[in-house]
Amino acid sequence: MPDGKAGEVIKVWPWGANNLEPQQILRVLYDSGTATTCVVRLGLFIGGKGFASPATGEAMANPRQTFNQLLAEASATAAVGLGVAFILRFTYGGELGEIYVADVDCLRREKDGAGRFVLNLKLAEGKFPTGHNQVYLPYDPLASQQEISEQVIAAAGTEGGYWGHLLFSFTGRLGRKRYPTPTWWAAKEAVEADAEAPRYDLKQFRNGFFPDAMVTLIGKKYDDVPNEDWTPGAGQTEKHRPYVTSPDLKAVQKTIKELKGSNSEASVWANFVETKEEVPTVTFFNQGPNSKGLTDATARLEGRVYRRFGVPPVLCGVSEPGLLGSNQQIVNSIQLFGLVVNPARELCVGPLRHLFPHLDFTVTPLDPVDYIDPTVANDMTADERRATRGLPPLAEVEAPAPTPIAKPRPKAK
Repeated sequence: MPDGKAGEVIKVWPWGANNLEPQQILRVLYDSGTATTCVVRLGLFIGGKGFASPATGEAMANPRQTFNQLLAEASATAAVGLGVAFILRFTYGGELGEIYVADVDCLRREKDGAGRFVLNLKLAEGKFPTGHNQVYLPYDPLASQQEISEQVIAAAGTEGGYWGHLLFSFTGRLGRKRYPTPTWWAAKEAVEADAEAPRYDLKQFRNGFFPDAMVTLIGKKYDDVPNEDWTPGAGQTEKHRPYVTSPDLKAVQKTIKELKGSNSEASVWANFVETKEEVPTVTFFNQGPNSKGLTDATARLEGRVYRRFGVPPVLCGVSEPGLLGSNQQIVNSIQLFGLVVNPARELCVGPLRHLFPHLDFTVTPLDPVDYIDPTVANDMTADERRATRGLPPLAEVEAPAPTPIAKPRPKAK
């Protein structure tokens, strides 16, 4: 892959066995309605209500985005579990001028050399044409402004030019130092199974055959009849004579159409036989047990997906007791949700805090109670609702301060 030096080819570390693991992860994710809901909800809680400081939130991160908009994009990316990549555009003087969120699924690390990054948007389509490569310099947090300036000037003088620096923010794990892997990916079969359940339902709707009526007609008079107006052409004989629908059959078809109605979804099976002995026997199967089994399996699969993503079902609008449990269980799950949200939020704001130390990047969190079904929230006590917000019980807040006990005055000698 040429990036500026004549004849230079950049080799990248593959992300997954076929270098398309992020694309496979996204395909499985977006096929599952439950998983997609989890990621959307998680992204909302990571970004919260934006930055608490209006001066920070309304400041321009780049010509197209404020820092609040940048946070929203970074939060949605972090929720997937592939980390967050920031593109940093420095000036010739080494000052940071613009910052963007990169499409992390299209990002690859250089295998040899200076550890640069290659961003190729065609990877989203499963392709990797070298003509679409954008090569970024790795950002060194310890580099001085002068050193960054020299890097920018050197890159700008090459054929490929200066695309920017790149900061890849993710939590590395043993065996996953170059690229991150979402924790939920270990249970991808549950996510894939959740995606298959609606497909089974759709197949039943499309291919299921449940006629509302069956009409059986006996006799040859309903058979097609030879076309009497047909004239043989060149090379044709009587065996080429076409058949047309018999008048009796046309009358039956007209009656069936009238019985069915133009707007009715009812189905009518018209069957034609020559004798009574040929009348078919139709046996209908009770789909009730299968339907109930599918309903139970769907609820079980959804529960697994919620657990793997660490998102409480109650925050996704689920109010079925079987998926929620007691109020205390709801409180505990929301409090544990913070262990998922806070590290992901730090991947987004940690680099910003380092790059712009003069700005306040405190995020205003969302109130979990606002996302709980009202029928469930109304059943919770005031202390339980406060606990979901990380607040102490009312008794501790309203309890009066203890009155100090007066010490006895010493007796005069």
